[in-house]
This record gives sequence, structure tokens and C-alpha cells, in this order.
Amino acid sequence: MFFSSFQNPDDFKRLRDVFEAARYTDAAILEALGVKDFPSIRGADVPLLLRRTNRGTPLDTFIRLFLIEVPCDLAAAEQAFRPMRLEKLIESGLIHVDGMLVKAAVKLLPFKGLLLAFDSPRMLQSDLRQNYVMGIGRSTLTLANLTVRKQAGMALDLGTGCGIQAFLAARHSSHVLAVDKNPRAVHMTTFNARLNGLSNIECLEGDLFGPVWGRMLDLVITNPPFVISPEMKYIYRDSGMAADQVCQKIVRQVPQFLNEGGYCHILCNWTEHAGHDWRERLQTWFKGTGCDVWVIRSETRDAAAYAFTWIQHTEKAEPEQFAQRFEKWMAYYDQQGITAMGAGLITMRRLAKDKNWYRADDAPEKMLGACGDYLVQGFELRDFLETIQDDSLLLDTRFQISPDVLLERRAKPTPEGWVDETVQLRLERGLAYSGNIDPFMANMIIKCDGQRQLKDLLFEMANALGVELAKITPTFCHVARGLIERGFLLPRDFTC
Repeated sequence: MFFSSFQNPDDFKRLRDVFEAARYTDAAILEALGVKDFPSIRGADVPLLLRRTNRGTPLDTFIRLFLIEVPCDLAAAEQAFRPMRLEKLIESGLIHVDGMLVKAAVKLLPFKGLLLAFDSPRMLQSDLRQNYVMGIGRSTLTLANLTVRKQAGMALDLGTGCGIQAFLAARHSSHVLAVDKNPRAVHMTTFNARLNGLSNIECLEGDLFGPVWGRMLDLVITNPPFVISPEMKYIYRDSGMAADQVCQKIVRQVPQFLNEGGYCHILCNWTEHAGHDWRERLQTWFKGTGCDVWVIRSETRDAAAYAFTWIQHTEKAEPEQFAQRFEKWMAYYDQQGITAMGAGLITMRRLAKDKNWYRADDAPEKMLGACGDYLVQGFELRDFLETIQDDSLLLDTRFQISPDVLLERRAKPTPEGWVDETVQLRLERGLAYSGNIDPFMANMIIKCDGQRQLKDLLFEMANALGVELAKITPTFCHVARGLIERGFLLPRDFTC
């Protein structure tokens, strides 16, 4: 069994102490390599990275073994892992020895104060590829940054992989369930939890919600096998269900596990069809769930580009089969009338009421840092807008400008002086929405001090424009609602 030789808590502590003594941290690694982040490291950089790790320190050895993935001298490895013996690490499955060289059997990297073991992408080219356990990718970071970090009783990481979402949730949850149908992922998450000294993680093997039946949850986080493919080659990627059925199934089942006010985040791919609005199609998924829903679409790719990307990601060792597999994928899409795939985050909030709301829009160009609090703010602002659907109620309300708002002007020279070409409003933190805005609306926003009703500002705008109040009221209210929904304007005394 994977990592079975590590059973004694002291073994995990000793291993953790070894890496701490070597300063094997995010910051120290990036400093040693002279790069800004891990994604910026490319395979072609290996000669440069080897030169920057040639001092022979334990940190250099660990970087070479577990990040660059090059063999290290046996004596250097013994020195780096001291006082642990290499035999123990070999038995655990962390490393293996070939003559006088030591090689890493898995990647082992620091991330936000954690140490995480996961599989090298090289495993995708081996006979063990079906059970590949993914590490920290862009989807991992997106989901982590958008997760609501409210204090929770019980949380669930569905499709846990190496356990990263479970471990981050453990910091604000009393108990976390980490579930995966891949037994290798369950063993790896168990190892990672013990390596990081986390005692509130329960690792369970099984498909979807089967292992947690009857439990009630405050938070569900899932990065499921959402890739839309005709295959079942990789557990981490392929669900074995048609098209986007796995995400639909999660959407339909999760409400029965959520406590009132509980959140569910689903990183999702969905099919899009010519002549059909993707928002309307997704809305049908949530009918009768008893949840408010916010879908944030990050991108849409046409079916051919989608298939090309995923096949290329996993089949680098079999280029001669690429064309055949590509045609197989495209025939599958054509048969189902799929023209494109959307990708993004679905957030559901369980809330018992007469009518739940649904919102679907495109993601802002930038998401700056942890955005969980801003996601909650978005839910609260939409709740507020639901209470003032009549424009007269909106206009009677007092608003304040968000402290995160910035106004940027781009002007061009004229004989009369500088004239604004564009005026852009943007948020500088969290969900950093931005967009061009009319100068008159910009002047209105800056006057939102929490003291004046919106109708007074509308009246001033009408006078400045020299138009009848009734003619601009509908457009004014529509724009104002958009500014509120995206967090540019906040109701007076608004707290999230």
C-alpha cells in the first residue's frame, strides 16, 4: 500500500523536521531559483536550474529531487535526509535508489505552509496512469482563491486528489471529509494530512457522495473529473458519464447534504450548443434545488481546441495516435451537437425561501488574491437587490461607494485641452471587475456618500444633461443595479 511504512506519528514529524531544517519553503525555493512562481518554471529551464542548485545544500538536493525531478547522488541524499535513513523513505514510496543515484518517486512541494506529495506528470506516460494524482495546477489555485472561508462545522472535499482543498478548509473547519474514488489519491491525502500534522481530516474512498451519506455539511468544495470526453482512461480527468453529467449529478445531489446557509463550490466544464444561451441551459440544472446560484464563467473554447488541449496534455508519449484520438473526440461532440465547452465556478448556497435566485456572468479579467469574502459579498448584494426589484425602492435607497473603487481616465489632446476618450471604473481587490462608464454616471457614483438618496442624484444628472427625468430613469436604474451587483456601490451600513 502507498506510504504504508509510515505509521508512527514520529516518522512524519521527523520527515517534516528534515524539510524545515533545509528551509524547503515556497519563498526559499523561489529565491534559490530566481523565479517569481512555480508555474513560471519550464522543462527547458533545467540546465539553468541545475546551475542555481549546485551548492550541495540539503535545499538544493530537495529542489533537484522533488521539483526539477533529476537524479541526485546517493551521498547527497543521505546528507539531506539525515537523521532519517533512506531505507525508510524507499519503503514509503517517496524515493527509490538506482545504483548510486536517488530518484524521487513523487513530487513533494511546499504550498501555503503545507508540504504536499503528488504524482509527477511523467506518470501519465506510464502503465499506472489511470490512478494519477494531480498536484497544484491553475484549477487548484482558482478553486482555493474563490472558496468561502467562513467558519464551518463539517466540510467536504469531493475528489480530493492530493488533499490540498481539504487541508485549506481544515484551517476554518472543525472536521473535513476528503473523498476520492481513486485509492491512490486517498492514500496520498492520508499521508499528506499526517505529514502536515492535521488531525481533523477524515479520508474516505468512494464515488461522489456515497461515503458521506447521512452527513450534513456547511461547505462542499469539489474539483471533479469534469473533462468532457468519450474516454475513461484517467480517474482524475474522466468521469465515465456522458458530456457534463457528472457536474449535473453533483448539483442535483449536493443540496440534501448542505445545512441551511451552507455553500458548495464546483469547478466545472459544461457543454455549449449553437443557437442556445449557455446561461439558460445551466439554469435548468438548479430548478428545485433550494439553492441560490452564482455561475462565474472563466472561458469558452470551441470543441476542437478543447479536444486538442486535453489530448495533448495526456498523450505526449503517443503522438502517432493523436490524429485518431482527436477524430474520436470530435465525432463524439458532433453526435451530441456540442460546439464549445464553457468553464468556470458554480457556487450554490442552500437557503429555504419561496424563490431562489440564479446569476450567471463572465468572470472579471482579474481576481486579486483570496476572493471568498468577495464571493459572499456578491451573494449578499444579490439578496439585497432581490428586495428592491421595484425601481422606486431602489431610488429611495442611500448608497456608499466601495473603498476598493478606482477611476481611470484616458484623455486625448484637443485645441480646447484634454478631452476624456474613455473613463473606466475598476475594483482593485478581490473580484476586480472593470468597465467603461459614462462620465455622468461616474460623477453620480462619487456623490454616493451614504447620506443622499439615489433619486436625488438622478435628479441632478437629469438637470446636468438637460433631459426629462422619465427618459433616463430606466437606464439609470439598470446601470445602478449592475454597479451594486458587482460591488462598486454598497447600501449604506452594508456589512457582509
